[in-house]
Amino acid sequence: METKLTARLPTVDIEITRRKLPDRNAESVAIHITAVPSVEAAARWFLQPDLFSLASMFSMWSMWMRAWQPWLPSIALPAQPSEEAEKRLTDDAASAPRG
Repeated sequence: METKLTARLPTVDIEITRRKLPDRNAESVAIHITAVPSVEAAARWFLQPDLFSLASMFSMWSMWMRAWQPWLPSIALPAQPSEEAEKRLTDDAASAPRG
């Protein structure tokens, strides 16, 4: 069985191939990188200052925290049942006509 993943970026083609080797009871993973015009040129493109600014662990954490901020208090504190709501329910049940 063979699984193949391919990515085409502006200056690089990346192919990852995963293959089972049953005769050896093993698995093989091969990564094939083709860069045009060269790997050095592709490295310069990948290492642009702003390209991976989102990849910083702390900036990603900060963005997730800002996105989840409105919901975090409700997750942290379990909802407490309101006594007034319970009182209203019992009052309504007591005043309901029987019959």
